[in-house]
Amino acid sequence: MDTANAGMLFVFGVLLLITAVIIAGIVWGASTTKAKASAAREANYRELAEKTSMDAAETKASLSEIKGRVAAIERMLKEVE
Repeated sequence: MDTANAGMLFVFGVLLLITAVIIAGIVWGASTTKAKASAAREANYRELAEKTSMDAAETKASLSEIKGRVAAIERMLKEVE
């Protein structure tokens, strides 16, 4: 093998190695960013589910109060008749 060819082969090898490292870094960075976004989205969904659960409990309490009031009004109307 000629020395000029060996040097050129070495340079191409180094460039290939550098390219592989850069591509691996880009893939790693993208997967890290995707994981962070997924975790943030999951936290938002969890917060929304908790809020929905609390709202449902409030609605249930309000509905039972309204049912009690309607029952009282029905009793009063029956007494008036």
